[in-house]
Order: sequence, then structure tokens, then C-alpha cells
Amino acid sequence: MKRTLIRLLMVSCGLVALSYAAVFVTGVGTGWAPWTLAIGANGVIMSLMAIGAVRHDTLPRSLVWIFVGVFALCAGAFLAALALPAAEGASGALLFGLPLRTAIVLYGVGVVPILILPLAYALTFESSTLSEDDLDRVRSAYAVVRAEREAA
Repeated sequence: MKRTLIRLLMVSCGLVALSYAAVFVTGVGTGWAPWTLAIGANGVIMSLMAIGAVRHDTLPRSLVWIFVGVFALCAGAFLAALALPAAEGASGALLFGLPLRTAIVLYGVGVVPILILPLAYALTFESSTLSEDDLDRVRSAYAVVRAEREAA
């Protein structure tokens, strides 16, 4: 599982690098660079979160779907903001008092994931925390390291 997530991380980093390279080489943003940046940046964040949640080379199934869903939500919010025509200004559409594109990004990337992710971790807390056997292994490893330091 960790190898797969690291591959996803590398692909996401590649998309971000490709987006930056397109701007640096051409001097102006190409039509596809913001799109790949939106997907790649969200892929980096979600794959790092998933790598952090892996335990014993497995990721709980419920978290897989949460991470995929939050990735789709966040990347979709950025892509929707990119797809909408620029109509900001006095006559532009508002959503909850904000310009439409700003509201989509703010709520889709900022607010909704803050509500979803802590709930997901709370639901998987028991299966994700260290067991007594794990704690015993950590304590014994610490005792070995401490004895080596005292001997040196």
C-alpha cells in the first residue's frame, strides 16, 4: 500500500513540476498548466495524508474512500473555479456573500474538509492507534537504545 501511495505522490509532484515548468519555459501560463497544478497539488496533499494514515502497510478501507472523496472534492472545487468564466465585479454572482469562484474554493477546499477529515479519523481511531503489543515493542526498542547510549 505504501508503495502505491508513494507512486501517487510522485505522479502528483510530477504534475506540479510540469505546471511550473510550463510557466517558466514559456514565460506565460499555458491553458493546461493551472489544471494540472490543481490536480497535482491536491494529489500531493491527499497522498501525504494517506501515507501518514498507513499502519502495517494497510490503509483502512473507510479512510481510502474518505481520501478519494476529499481529493475529488478539493480538486473539483479548484477545477470548477477554473472552468467558470471570470465574472467578478459589481455585477458578478455571489454565493454566501462571496464571489462565486472564491466561495467554491473557500468552502470546497477550506470548510468542508475541516468537517470531514477529523470525523473520519475519529471513526477509525481505535483501529489506527498503537496496541499494547506495539507499545511493548517501542518500549523494548527504547530500552536497547538507552542501554547503548549509557554504555558509550
